[in-house]
Amino acid sequence: MRIIIILFFSPFLLVSQEFYPGSLADLNAPICYNTSTILTFENLPTAGTEGDYSYQWQKSWNGSPWFNITNANSISYETNNLTTDTDFRVLVTQDNINLPTNSISVYVLPPLDAGFLLAMDSICIGSNTPIEFELEPSGAELSWGGFANFSYAWQQGNIIDIIGPDDPVDWLYVGGDTNTHIPILDEGGYYFRCFITSSHGCGTVVTDPIFITFVNCENSQINEVAINDEIIKTFNILGQTDRQKAMVVNLYKSGRVEKKYIIQ
Repeated sequence: MRIIIILFFSPFLLVSQEFYPGSLADLNAPICYNTSTILTFENLPTAGTEGDYSYQWQKSWNGSPWFNITNANSISYETNNLTTDTDFRVLVTQDNINLPTNSISVYVLPPLDAGFLLAMDSICIGSNTPIEFELEPSGAELSWGGFANFSYAWQQGNIIDIIGPDDPVDWLYVGGDTNTHIPILDEGGYYFRCFITSSHGCGTVVTDPIFITFVNCENSQINEVAINDEIIKTFNILGQTDRQKAMVVNLYKSGRVEKKYIIQ
């Protein structure tokens, strides 16, 4: 008697969870010009089967095309120093399946610019004339608007009369945290400059210095009258004709008398 055993195999159904590449964490704020930042996952990849994940960070400037970043193959990535807005994502691979994460944008603030001060040759003592910007500081703010807030630190440079480098300057902090400075000084020449600090932690820059002479304008007005005064008569006291060596007296329209000894 022959017994025949028939085995029936039911089909084996494998139900796997869909491969999820994870998601990147958005940045909370823009970064300063020519600086870097660290990018990470907010949610790591998941899949129904065990296996290793591989990561390839990519970047783009317009959302397309995407470029692989060399040696960027872990769950976090520190960017290079950036000077323009850049998009990033990760191409995640598991069991020969490649899926991209969401893309995130890293916004870069424009560079901080100190502007420049209004050049002034001289200021009258006691006139309360302010030193101000001809071109205000700019940068370190979002390109789509907003108000730039800066901190100001003014310095006054006093020329040191010592033997050594030409016109060495001793810089002293003066004034307040404003975009103008009203100096109260004696007669003389002084340098001025201003340090500008970003409110977003984007560093400090300084203006080019300007040189201003402080004068006693009451005395300068008398001198100006003397300069513009008109000579109405000249007397040659010694009577020389060649004027190579002579003593002359000038009589001015204002009544002023000037005596000169000429040597040529």
